[in-house]
Amino acid sequence: YKTIERGYEDLQVKKLLERVFALTQEPVRDKETVFCPDGTGLPTSIKHNWESERGEEKNAKGFEKMIAMVGYKYKLFSAVAFPDNPFAHESPYFPELLAQTAECYDCIDVVPADSAYLSRNNCTLIAATGGTPRIHPKKNITLNSKGSIAWKTMLSDLVNNPQQWLHDYHRRSIAETSFSTLKRDNTTPLRKRLKPRRKTEAYTRTCNYNLKRL
Repeated sequence: YKTIERGYEDLQVKKLLERVFALTQEPVRDKETVFCPDGTGLPTSIKHNWESERGEEKNAKGFEKMIAMVGYKYKLFSAVAFPDNPFAHESPYFPELLAQTAECYDCIDVVPADSAYLSRNNCTLIAATGGTPRIHPKKNITLNSKGSIAWKTMLSDLVNNPQQWLHDYHRRSIAETSFSTLKRDNTTPLRKRLKPRRKTEAYTRTCNYNLKRL
């Protein structure tokens, strides 16, 4: 058992898992065009529940934070990240997740996201990949582009055609259903105690999830 457990910390094992994860994208790389970012917490103990405890810093050690991009049609994870802080802000991880997704897929059409990802920079990055940002706005924001044409275009679209805009935006709920499926498929909490091994264990679960979806 310890030999297998130590494998979760082996760099070669991690590289193999990254290759497996990339290969799971291949069958749908020209078919999936809508991607939704979101985050969740994978419990490390049966005593914790992310939805009821995610705002309580004292329970930070009870979760492994996972931030992912999820395809709307096939519900595959296209990119994942595991921050050290279970309650880390999700937006700083978005550029890398978007870049990984753009590398694996032929086309990005729409990227719907909740307000945690709202920024002019994120809108610009999405537009640079050829995609259309649909990020839920916050109170007191303005149409001032401040150098981001994608920001102004996104908000103008919301004003001019709110029903279509919201239709595009609400596809982001798919990300939440994928997280729910992942957790229901792995009812036991993450078992590894050392953080690097625990991250690899969580990453392995996402590979398994993608293979089962395929």
